[in-house]
Amino acid sequence: MSDPQDDRIDTWLNAEVEPLTPPPGTFERIRHRAHRRKTRRAMVSAAGVVVVIAAAAAAPGITSALLHRGSGPSGPPVAAGQSPATPRPTAASPGGAGVSAQSSRPVAAAGSSLLPGGSGNPVPQNFQPTSVTFVGPNTGAVIGQAGTPGHCATKYCTSLAGTSDYGRSWFGVSAPLTGPPDGAQGVGQLRFLTTSDGWAFGPQLWVTHTGGASWTREQTYGMRVTDLETAGDRAFALFATCQGGGAAYAAGCTGFSLYTSLAGSDQWRRVPGPSARLPAAPAGGPASASLLLTGGPSSGQGYLLAPSGELLTGPLTGAAWTVASSQAPCRPGPPGPSGQPSGALLAADSARLVLVCTSATSVAGDSQAKQVAVSSDGGASWSAAGNAPGTGIATSVAAAQTTSPAGAPGGLIVLATDAGIYVSGNGGGSWSLARGSPAGAAAGQRGFSYVGMTSQLHGVALAADPGLHEVFITTDGARTWQPYPVSAP
Repeated sequence: MSDPQDDRIDTWLNAEVEPLTPPPGTFERIRHRAHRRKTRRAMVSAAGVVVVIAAAAAAPGITSALLHRGSGPSGPPVAAGQSPATPRPTAASPGGAGVSAQSSRPVAAAGSSLLPGGSGNPVPQNFQPTSVTFVGPNTGAVIGQAGTPGHCATKYCTSLAGTSDYGRSWFGVSAPLTGPPDGAQGVGQLRFLTTSDGWAFGPQLWVTHTGGASWTREQTYGMRVTDLETAGDRAFALFATCQGGGAAYAAGCTGFSLYTSLAGSDQWRRVPGPSARLPAAPAGGPASASLLLTGGPSSGQGYLLAPSGELLTGPLTGAAWTVASSQAPCRPGPPGPSGQPSGALLAADSARLVLVCTSATSVAGDSQAKQVAVSSDGGASWSAAGNAPGTGIATSVAAAQTTSPAGAPGGLIVLATDAGIYVSGNGGGSWSLARGSPAGAAAGQRGFSYVGMTSQLHGVALAADPGLHEVFITTDGARTWQPYPVSAP
C-alpha cells in the first residue's frame, strides 16, 4: 500500500510548470551588461598585445648587450674593461704559508686575445713596449703604454699587442685596467705560459686565463712582484716588501719570498725551503733578486739568485728548493729599471748557467767591467769564461746551446747594453758587436733594455727607448737584428 504523502510529491514533481514572466526591462539590462563585459575583454586583450610588442622591441637590445660582453670584434676597445672593486686574495700574508683564491672577479672581456687567429683589432698608436714574452715558435706579446695620456680608451693607457709571426706584425690584445709602474701601483712586465694563461706584473699582479680577453687583479697583501717566470705548467714569482716610489717600484726592498702557482689554479703558495724567505743583502745594502727557469715540469729546474749572493735551485713542481751555492761569483746589487739586478745578470741554456758580473759603478765614457762566469753543474761550482766588452752598461743577458759546423758544442751568449747588443759564440771567450744603439733613440735612452733567445736561431730584444715603437728580431743566431714596428708613432 502506498504512502499518501509520497503520492502528493510524485504528483507535484510530474506537474507541468509555467515560468514566471520577468519584470519589465530585464532583457535590456542583460544585453547592456554583456556588451560592457565584451568591451572590457577587448581592451585587456589590446593591452596584452602592446606588452608583447614592447618586449619584442626590447629583446634586440638585451641580446646586443650580451654579445658586447663576450668575445669578438664588437667588444670594447683594446685597452678597456672595468676594474674589480677589490683584488681577490691569492697569496699569503707575509707571515702565512699561502691561501687559495676566492671567487673570481674578472675584468670585463674585451674579446681581444692572444689565442690562435688573433683579435682582428688594431694596435693603438704610439705603442711603447716595455716587456716581451713568447709562447711557442711564433706567438708572443708585448706590454706597454700606448696612445696619449688623457686620450686613451680608458683613463689608463696600458696596452698589449700580440704576434703570430714572431714579431713581423702585431694585433691588439686586451690589457689590465691599470697604469704604468708607480710605487705600489701599475704593471710594466708580461709573461705568458700558454696562449691562454698569462700574468702582468711589476709591481701589481694580474692574471688572464683567456689569452688576455679578460684580466683579474690578484691580492698580494702589500707586497710587490719584482720578477715572474713561467715554465712547464707553472708560474713562479718573487714577492717583495719594497718602499720605492715612482717607476723605481723595486727599490728599497727589504724582504723577498718565492711563490708558485699552477696554471689555471689561481692559487699562490710559498715554495718550501730557504726560498720562502731569502737572505738579505749584506749590511742592508741595495737589494734585488733574479729568477730563472729552464725545461719542463718533470725535468725542469729553477734557479734563484738571492740578494746575499746565495744561489738556490729546485724542481718546477712546487716542491722545496735548496741551496746550490752559498756564494755565487757576484751579488745581484741594486735593481735596474725593470726590477732586475744590475750587478749580476743570470741566464741559462740546456747545458749550463751563465753569470755576467758587472762593476758596481761605471767609469767615464759609458764603460763598465764585465766578467763572465759559467757553471755546468747547476751552480755548485763556477769557472771564469772571459770578459765581455767594457763599452756600455749591461742590462740583460741571454744564452743558447749551439753546435758548431764541426760538431763541437759551443755556447751562445748575447749581452744587451746601452751601447748595443754584443754576441759571443764560444761561451764568452770572444765577443763582437751585432747591433749598435738604435737610430733615433732619445738622450739617456740609448741601447737595449732586454734581450732573450727562444731557440738557437731566434731571439728578441727591446730598445731602451720604448718611444721607438719597435721590437728587434734575430733569426740567424743573434748575428743580425731587424727592427719591426709594433704600431704607428
